[in-house]
Amino acid sequence: MLLVKIPYYMQLASINDLARLASALEVVSLPVYAFRLENMDVLAVGINVGLARPLFCYVNAECSGEFIAYRIYMGNEEINMVNAANNPAYSYAPIIRVEEMPKRMLKGRREMHTESIVMSNLGSLAKLVLYRYMREEVLTPLFLMKRHYIHGKGKDKGKDAKADGMIVVGMFMNSNEDGTPYFCYTVLDKMPEGNFVRYSSQSGEEPEFTNDIDGHGYIYMKVIRVRDQQV
Repeated sequence: MLLVKIPYYMQLASINDLARLASALEVVSLPVYAFRLENMDVLAVGINVGLARPLFCYVNAECSGEFIAYRIYMGNEEINMVNAANNPAYSYAPIIRVEEMPKRMLKGRREMHTESIVMSNLGSLAKLVLYRYMREEVLTPLFLMKRHYIHGKGKDKGKDAKADGMIVVGMFMNSNEDGTPYFCYTVLDKMPEGNFVRYSSQSGEEPEFTNDIDGHGYIYMKVIRVRDQQV
């Protein structure tokens, strides 16, 4: 009998991050599921980032429409809950109302214990994302978080990641047989304002955070802010 794998749940910083995850840089927006989780109304997006378990990214929010409309206009995100997908200027993530979820799926793990791979700089992380995109045609989102500790299972048991208020940005991947997830990240000097990372392997420019995704000759990676969470 095929068992439903217990998912990971990751709470995002805002509904903007959820909408960006569902719609930004997507040919077709991902569905957003509305259901009850621990007696709270949540909106969640399920994604495949190479982990052995499903990952649901969610925010605590009530559903007040049929779609989440999303667009970037002059470097600013515009996000609304609407009842009709009738404006071609927007991308629309359909809201799927779930009356009852499988009980196993509601017992998801809030804390992911990962193997930590520390990148030397943002450029190395961007090249790793670009490699996966070219090989698998999957544009992996980057997760941005401010944490005091990143769990690790390597020989240093994560001690290299200790720092008060450390800001990190990284991606998840799974490369071993036992299904243990990796979190490949780099440490930032400050909290960035941009919601995307812009990178070009041909220009020689260093990757940078930006809110403008209209420039040609670059690959853009969406940045998803995580609410205080240990990974």
